[in-house]
Amino acid sequence: MSRSVRSPVARAVGVVLVANACFLALSLVTLAPRETVVRRIQTAFAAGELGDADYTPFDARRGWHQYNDCLLLQLLSNENPSQVQRALAPTIYSHSGADRKCALLRALVSAPTDRDTLVRSQYARYWHGSRVPVALGLRRLELAQVRTLLAGAVWLAIGMLALAAYKSGPRTRLTGLSIALTAATVWALPYFAPGLTHGPGDAALLLGLVVVIAWPRVTIDFRGIVPYAAAFGCVIAFFEMLTGQLPIAAAWLAALTLASNRDQGQAGAVVDARVAAPTAVAAFAVGAAATLLIKQAIAVSLTEPGVIDQFASNLRHYMSVPDYERGWPGMLEPFGRLFRKSGNLTYGHAVAGYVLVVAMVFTWLASAIRGWRARHDDPWPDRLVVLGAALIPAVWVLVLPNHTYIHAGFMVRILVAPLALAPVALFWPTQRDTPGAGPSATGREAA
Repeated sequence: MSRSVRSPVARAVGVVLVANACFLALSLVTLAPRETVVRRIQTAFAAGELGDADYTPFDARRGWHQYNDCLLLQLLSNENPSQVQRALAPTIYSHSGADRKCALLRALVSAPTDRDTLVRSQYARYWHGSRVPVALGLRRLELAQVRTLLAGAVWLAIGMLALAAYKSGPRTRLTGLSIALTAATVWALPYFAPGLTHGPGDAALLLGLVVVIAWPRVTIDFRGIVPYAAAFGCVIAFFEMLTGQLPIAAAWLAALTLASNRDQGQAGAVVDARVAAPTAVAAFAVGAAATLLIKQAIAVSLTEPGVIDQFASNLRHYMSVPDYERGWPGMLEPFGRLFRKSGNLTYGHAVAGYVLVVAMVFTWLASAIRGWRARHDDPWPDRLVVLGAALIPAVWVLVLPNHTYIHAGFMVRILVAPLALAPVALFWPTQRDTPGAGPSATGREAA
């Protein structure tokens, strides 16, 4: 292996190991005292910030996915034999029949409950990184205030992304502003940003993209691309509970890597943009997968061996093909269900959601046709990369079809990736439009 490849790979391995060591330390030291968490939960139920409903559609104050919120609060409030188990394999209780997480949480914190009648397990499938900001917040704040801070962090990150993109070169400006506009309008943020498991991951995703725009030289050679993308994958996997941030982050990272590299073309780019973008996606995927595997290894070694069987069982379940419904073949059923849930992106207007998705498909096709007609010109390979990045969520659905089908109500948010990138591919600047690297890139290099 040549030194030019060895160095980035070694950096990436180091970054992944350091990141996961930090995740372990954060998981252990940031947990709020159980009594404090229980008191905050009791106050939230009394104030109406929590209720018995597991899903509260189009609720901009509490968030839509209360099931996950109540699950996370259980992980923070249930008793465990040790601090290590509480951090790595926390106890979770479920009903043997209907699994109503919020009603069960109320029962667990409000009155003595016969826990022998409940199903008890160790929930070690993820890092549950969202517990870190939530636990820190609950030390001093009530649940409503924590939710306000989470929503504010997501909107602030969008503003930072838009500002950084506006001051960048033409391709980065187009890509960054399209992502920021899509995130602000059709990512259903009012209903998910206040969520305890959605808000932290959404904010981390956007801030990671800001780094690519603000420091574009990270995209011009393997020594920057590989370790940064791997670190970004680690961070998203830390917060991710299969809530959709991974495919969105990979798609947007690919497009912004391409754009930033192109805009830095005259400032010393070593790696061609069409190589840099897929390299970033590969490093991102490896970083995310390594983080999940390291978490399982730590949990097995420090808690109990059975957690790996739970992880494998759930993964097989999520990767299985769902049953037919309404005539859709099994592998197409998740896509059909996402289409039927597209109104969740348009504030409950189903027809508007259908129109949005159809417009996205036609924009993608128009971009492909335009690229084919100009296939002998330089912009065609760039458009191909952007169009390929837009299809990353489709690959995700093919890998985890049953998970997408079951959780289409919030997994529909992965459609924001192609919604943002299809118009970027259509209006990708040609060399005639941008004869140089762009004034911003030149200015930064001169500085």
